[in-house]
Amino acid sequence: MPLSAEDRRALAVHLLALDTDDRYARFGCTLGDAALRNWVRGISWPAQRWWGWRRRTGAGLLAALQLVPTAEPGAWELALSVQRPVRRLGLGTALLSAAVCRADTELHCLLGHHGHGALVAMGRRLGYGVQLSGQPPRVRLQVGTRGAPGEAEMGQG
Repeated sequence: MPLSAEDRRALAVHLLALDTDDRYARFGCTLGDAALRNWVRGISWPAQRWWGWRRRTGAGLLAALQLVPTAEPGAWELALSVQRPVRRLGLGTALLSAAVCRADTELHCLLGHHGHGALVAMGRRLGYGVQLSGQPPRVRLQVGTRGAPGEAEMGQG
């Protein structure tokens, strides 16, 4: 589901729950808690697009997906994080599909600067063109027109 500035606290709880390795994979550096809180406070909600998978109970998100516009028309930088206990259940793939299907702007290409293998696998699973590079952006996903995911695809978090 789409996120907005009102979801800032839930996003912060989600990102603060990431361990050192996951923070590095998500941001390309290891952010401490104070730096991470400042980063969340500084998000430009009008310019970026966010989707999240909410917990059934408690604060925070099980997964969060961020799209940041780039200088290339229709190309957006993609960042995604999924909490360790719910990985490999399809939440990241469902969020990626939803973000592409429900984009409120031109979107034909997603750029993954860190080239995480899970992003490559998700892109292939969704039938996107996948291009790999030795330098950032390490992954380029060419997305096509997709229908909105059904309830079964979105699953239950």
